[in-house]
Amino acid sequence: MHSIRILILSFLCLPVLGQIKPRLFEFGPKAGLLVNGIATLDTVTFKKKLSVGYQGGIFTRFNFGRLSFQPELVYQVKGGSTTAPTQAKYSYKYISTPLIVGFTPIKGIYFEGGYEPSWALNKGYKKDGLTIYGPDVATDKSLIVGTRINMLDMFSLFSLNIRYTHGLQNVSTSNYLKTPLDFRNRSVQVSATYTFSEYYLWKKKYGVKKKN
Repeated sequence: MHSIRILILSFLCLPVLGQIKPRLFEFGPKAGLLVNGIATLDTVTFKKKLSVGYQGGIFTRFNFGRLSFQPELVYQVKGGSTTAPTQAKYSYKYISTPLIVGFTPIKGIYFEGGYEPSWALNKGYKKDGLTIYGPDVATDKSLIVGTRINMLDMFSLFSLNIRYTHGLQNVSTSNYLKTPLDFRNRSVQVSATYTFSEYYLWKKKYGVKKKN
């Protein structure tokens, strides 16, 4: 038992080593994948499948001791699929501006929460001959919880982000057998951020040094 405690403590302390100290303001690109689904009020009639989407954009980050505030601008694809009562795919394309607050109990690991407003790029879309649909409404709002893990040493400019987004808004105005539908976005996001603003400091610490 004592050995297990030592191993756990060592793992938690790893992020402390080999990192560039966060500065007040940072920025860079981000990209990742989403595992998407649609939550419905009618869980009996509708049979649903998960879908895979993606996201890409930029982030900024303000660091205040143990706290961080991270506004982002991202393009992302959410949605899902149904196999019953009809087979259909829902592809929701958004420009989103997540506003994320983070807290670090241990250096290098952040617990995050925030709010994500989104604006649909393909509202009312339907692909001819195929049952592929965009959202029926122009906006969406979501809550976010997750974690950010800052990488070590040569990879210290990278961070791994794992988040769950919970859609608050019905994105459908359609009816099924005269009953209004209620579709809400659910996503698990796995993404990476690259702190481009710290590249100069990283290069000074880890870059190839010229021989005199």
